[in-house]
Amino acid sequence: MGTLVGRGHCLTCPIRPQSLFGCLEHDELSLIEDFQTRVVTYDAGEVVYSEGERLNLIYTLRQGFVKLTRFNSEGEAQIVRIVKPGDLFGYEKLVVDSNYRHTAEALGHVELCQLSVERLKELREQSSAINQAIIERALQQVMKTEEHLTHVSLLKSKARVAWFVLDWVAEQDSAPMPLSRRELGQYLGLTVETVSRHFAELKRLNQISEKQGVLSVLDRDALEELSGVL
Repeated sequence: MGTLVGRGHCLTCPIRPQSLFGCLEHDELSLIEDFQTRVVTYDAGEVVYSEGERLNLIYTLRQGFVKLTRFNSEGEAQIVRIVKPGDLFGYEKLVVDSNYRHTAEALGHVELCQLSVERLKELREQSSAINQAIIERALQQVMKTEEHLTHVSLLKSKARVAWFVLDWVAEQDSAPMPLSRRELGQYLGLTVETVSRHFAELKRLNQISEKQGVLSVLDRDALEELSGVL
C-alpha cells in the first residue's frame, strides 16, 4: 500500500526540472502554485499498482527505481521498463481511459508522488506546454520500448548484456544497479545462468565492474564493439 509521508509542492519540488512540469516557462508557473501531490514511500518488493487495476492516479518517481512488468497467461514475467528518478509512469491513463497495462514494483526503497488524473487533465487544457510535454514523454517511451524490444529480439545474448550496460550508465561511467540477475534476465529475455555467465566474463576482461551495488564501465570501446553500438 505504501506509506504516506506528506504532501509535495510541485512549484518548489527539487526534481521539478526533470519532471513533467520542467517544461513550464516562468509566466506559467502560477498554474502549479497550488498543485500538491501525495508523497508516498514503498519498500523493496512492494507493488505500487497491478496490471489491470483501475485507479485515477499517475506517478512521478522522486527517489529509487521501479520496474514495470507484464505477465503472460502462465505467470511468466517480462520487465518492459525500469523507471528512474524524474520519470512519469502510469500515464497511459492520460492518453486513453484504460486500466494499468503493467505491474509497478519497487526496486529497493522508493519515494514517489501520486498525481491526480483529473487535475492533470485540467492542466493539459490550461497549458499547451504541459500537454505537449505529456505527448512527448509518451512518444519517447514508445521509442525507448521499441529500441528495447529490437535489441532483445535481434542481438545475441552477450551483445544484449553489453548493450544493457551501456544503456544503463548512459553517458556516465557508473550508475546504481538495482536489478538482480533474475530481473536482468526478465528484462533482456535471458536465463539467470546466461546473464551471470556474461557478467562474469565482462568482469574478467576488465570491461565492467560491480562494487557495493554500483555498475561501472571500464572499457566503453570494447562494450560498444560487442553490442554493435557505434
